[in-house]
Amino acid sequence: MIASDNPYLIVFLGAPGAGKGTQTILTAEKFKLLRVEMSKLLEQHFAHAKSGEKIVVNGTDYLIADQLKRWHEGFLVEAAVVSKILEQKLKALLEWGEDIILDGFPRSVEQMEFVMDFVEKEIGKDRILIFYLDVSEESSLKRNSHRRICELMRHPVLSHSDTEKLTICPLDGSRLVSRALDDPEVIKVRLQEFRKQTLPLLDYFEKKGINVHRVNGEQSIADVFGEISGIMSLMISQEI
Repeated sequence: MIASDNPYLIVFLGAPGAGKGTQTILTAEKFKLLRVEMSKLLEQHFAHAKSGEKIVVNGTDYLIADQLKRWHEGFLVEAAVVSKILEQKLKALLEWGEDIILDGFPRSVEQMEFVMDFVEKEIGKDRILIFYLDVSEESSLKRNSHRRICELMRHPVLSHSDTEKLTICPLDGSRLVSRALDDPEVIKVRLQEFRKQTLPLLDYFEKKGINVHRVNGEQSIADVFGEISGIMSLMISQEI
C-alpha cells in the first residue's frame, strides 16, 4: 500500500496484448494493491445473469444478453453498463481504505466520464495515476493470437519458445486455455475499437490535468515492470 491516508486509483491503458494484465498483477503484488480485473468482473456478472435480465442506468434498460454478444464479437460493452458495474465494485472496495489498481478500465472516454464524478468525489483527481503501455499493432496481434491464461487464477502466459509446450500454469497448476476474445479476427475488431475509443483517453486525461506515464511496452516484462516500479517507488517516497 502507498504510504498515504487517502487511497490512489491506478489505471493501466494500452492496446490488447500490451501487457496490462501481467503488469497489474506484478504491481499489485509488489505494492499491496487491491486489483480489479474488468474482464473478470464482467464475466462474473454475465455468468450469473438470469435470462432477460437488464441493467438500468439513468432510466435506460440494457439487456445483459445484448452486452454479452457485443463483448464476444470484440466490441466494447456499452459504457453505461461497464461503468455501473465498476462503480458498484469501487464503492465496496473503498471501504477498505486501500489503493486500487484497475486492469481493463477505462476503454473509452465515455466509460470514464460515467464514473469521473464519483472518482473525483470519493478519491480525488490528484489521486489518479495513469500508466500507458505503448506497443505496435503488429505486436498486439501476435501476442493476443498466441496468448493463454490459466483456468483458476487467470494468470496470463505470454507466447515464447520457453512456454509454447506448457499445458499447465506454473503458478497454480490449473490448465492453460485460450480465450475466445483472442481469436485473430476478434482481435482485429478489438484493435479498431482501441484506436477509435481507447486512444482518445490519452488526450482526455491530459486535458483533465492528470499526468500519463508512458512506458515502452515492447521491452521485456522485467524492464517494463522496472520502469513502473521506479515511478511507483518515487511516488511513495514523496508521500512519506
